[in-house]
Amino acid sequence: LKKNQILVTTSTLGSNEVFQKKYYNTNNIIHQYAPIDSPQIIKKFFKKWNPNIIFFTESEIWPNQIFYAKNNNIPIILLNARISNKSFIKWKLIKNSMNKILNCFDLILSQSNESADYFNYFGSNNIKILGNLKFVVSEDFENKEENLNLQKRLVFIALSTHPTEEEVCIKIHSSLKSQYPNLLTIIIPRHINRIPEIQKIIINTKLNFLIAESLDNFKNNTDILIINSYGNTKKILKSSKYVFIGGSLVDHGGQNPIEVAYNNSLIFHGPHVHNFTEIYNFLNKENIAFKINSGAELINQLKEKINDYQNKNIKEKIIRMGDEILSSTIKELDQYIVN
Repeated sequence: LKKNQILVTTSTLGSNEVFQKKYYNTNNIIHQYAPIDSPQIIKKFFKKWNPNIIFFTESEIWPNQIFYAKNNNIPIILLNARISNKSFIKWKLIKNSMNKILNCFDLILSQSNESADYFNYFGSNNIKILGNLKFVVSEDFENKEENLNLQKRLVFIALSTHPTEEEVCIKIHSSLKSQYPNLLTIIIPRHINRIPEIQKIIINTKLNFLIAESLDNFKNNTDILIINSYGNTKKILKSSKYVFIGGSLVDHGGQNPIEVAYNNSLIFHGPHVHNFTEIYNFLNKENIAFKINSGAELINQLKEKINDYQNKNIKEKIIRMGDEILSSTIKELDQYIVN
């Protein structure tokens, strides 16, 4: 890599699509799919790109990449480091191996006290707790004229949904439609390749639905709008004050709620949010996130909040927290960055 160039690696088509939309005309930021973690492939990959420093994020642990970098004196940093309880239980079975892998890192910046305790269990060195970088939210300054039809609708968003969760939200729409005739439910599945199976569920109802990339072309009689692209989520989230975040009624561990909270929207989530425990605890205490255990509970919560909506303003607090965490992270990284 040339000086001041950044190589970003990801492993999914969706992440590549998001990257291309955001950085399509940025010359010094390059995207590649992550190499298979085998010694031969890793050696070729590193010789091609010749990195000066490597950043892994959260719990992305690729042993062959890590060992190759360590053996070639390339600094390795684990950003926003996290070990979930589920991963900790698995990693305990190979404690000695995890000790060798984690001690290759020059610096581990843990996002929480819990994760730091887990890293310490494996004898990791150079651990610092700075907070969760997910509190850093980039503002979208694009001022696009709002859809006038959307302003007349009561919008409920089901975000990052997983199998069975869409069916719950579709049933909720059917249940609430008579009481709120202007209700529009927007489903943004975690994986858009599942849209055909979601479509089959809706076809069995009497609801009108539309599959689209954005909010631009939905019709007045649309009940359910399914979003079939990545990258528009941030704009779409601004259209609603009521958002269910998926991966939480099923045992997935939840999805990141910060962007939703950033819009001062009310968040509804199931019991399975162990991947974001500290964030949800914070939002629950701020009375902007509400735990539900079933579709019936979600219906009751929605009715209560719609009928007695209380405006929340947590955005400024999130911005302050994000700025502090980002500033502390940059300060820690300064010594490793070659100018």
